[in-house]
Formats: sequence, C-alpha cells, structure tokens
Amino acid sequence: MMKMRNFKNWQLSSLLLASALAFCACTNSIAGNNKINNESTIAGIQQKATSSAQKPAKVQASKLQSELDKAKKAGKAVFVVVTDNIGSDAAKANTVARGANALNRNSVVVQLNRDDASNASLVAEWRLAGASLPIILVISSKGFPTGGYLLAQATPENLSALVPSPKLEEVYAAISSKKPALVVFTKKTLSDRLEVLKECQKTITKLNNNAVLVEVNMDDSKEANFMKQLRVNKASQASTTIVINTQGQVAGTSTTMPDATKLAAAATQPVKSGCGPGCGPTGCAK
Repeated sequence: MMKMRNFKNWQLSSLLLASALAFCACTNSIAGNNKINNESTIAGIQQKATSSAQKPAKVQASKLQSELDKAKKAGKAVFVVVTDNIGSDAAKANTVARGANALNRNSVVVQLNRDDASNASLVAEWRLAGASLPIILVISSKGFPTGGYLLAQATPENLSALVPSPKLEEVYAAISSKKPALVVFTKKTLSDRLEVLKECQKTITKLNNNAVLVEVNMDDSKEANFMKQLRVNKASQASTTIVINTQGQVAGTSTTMPDATKLAAAATQPVKSGCGPGCGPTGCAK
C-alpha cells in the first residue's frame, strides 16, 4: 500500500541552513524534541544541490576547505564546530564534537571561525552569517551537509545519528544530481526481490534513466538507523519500496509489488499535502 508523508519540522531550509533563523530553530526542526523522525533524514537533500550550484567562487581555498576536501577524499564524516572570535563555550562544543567523533571512528572534528575572512565562502554557502553560536554541523563522508545542533541541544549521540549510512549516502548523491531515488529494502531470501527490482528498473526506463535505484539489505546492521527513520519493518516477508523525489521528499511507500507507472508518477510529482500520486487502496502496488 502506498502512503504519502507530510513534512512537519525538518524542512529543506532548516537542514542545510537556508536561513540563519531556520538553522537557529534546529532544536525543533532537526531533532523533533531530541528525536530524529523519519522525514528528517531525507527532507533536506535537495537544498544541497541548490546551494552547491549557487556556491560563490573561492578566491583561494581556506585551510578549513582543505581539511574538508581531505576528509572527503578519505571517506570520513566531519563534525564542524562553528564559533566566532568571541569563542563563547567553544571548549564545550569541542568536547561534544569529540564525543561524536569517538562514536564514529571514521570521522574528524574541524573548527570554523565565522569571523575568519578565509572562511567567508563556507559561511555564505551554509548561511551561517546570523546564526546563534556555537553550532556543530555534520558533513557526510561524501561532502553533504546533513544537519546540526546548537550546543545547548547537541550530544555525541544525536550528532552521531546525523552521519548517514552508506545507502543513505547514495540517496543524497542521487538527489544532489537532481534525480529521484527508488529505495528498495529487501533481502536475498525474499521471494519478491527480483520482481520488485525489475519493476524499479522499468520505472527508471520510463524516466529516461533519470533516476537511481538504491537496494538496501534489511539485514545490514549499518543500515539499521536508515530503516528505523523510514519506518521499514525489518521482519517483513515482503520488500518495501520507497520513492524519494527530486525535492528530497518521501513521495510514497509500497509494501506490496509496485507498479512502474505509479512509481514514476510518484517520483516526478512533489508532495503537497495528504496523499500523493498513486495513492489509493493499492497505492503504487499492482
């Protein structure tokens, strides 16, 4: 059955710092009362593609940009501690970031001084000019900003939860390329797996190959948080197909055999409110 999800708190602007006010409200928009909800992981992906496209030209690479580039090349997530020349509570923010770093060994901690002119490009790209400080941002191993917290709400655990899994990274990459993602949660032991994947491939053909198929093994422990965020039942005896459109919205979910035509419709139409394309008694199912 296809279900459409409405966004509540973590909208595109708040995830990737579309405005200082939106980001300063991240205690509510990102965490939802200190909990990551199922929409929060996906809802901000599209903003990255927009911000990257409008990224101001750098006069020269700052030391921080070099550190970010090095981390990306090494496949490491980054916890960015944002402060200014005043540096209030900077030590506390660094302690929290180091705690998150300890929970994610494949990560590094870097500092961003907003008042340092060499960081002006990143301050503009991440819309940090008027934000309350300190803030701790999370950058994925492929260079995608995935969220952050003001120091008052930041903990090593909730920062760690913003580091995307490998398959979620694939979704970020798809949306950054302005392509919808068809995410299939399945197992090799499920009898419907090959047929579901085949239907998704048909969908991609209908979309002129302008879509990405992401297959997620339900038994992969690295994807447990991704599945939890999207409310995927690991014990299900059927594959689950989730459509994420180019706005980074979860456009629909099918827990039965999907239909390529309906999947394509869901992938290309933005979710407004309530139900979405293909929604009904059988949703995107056949």
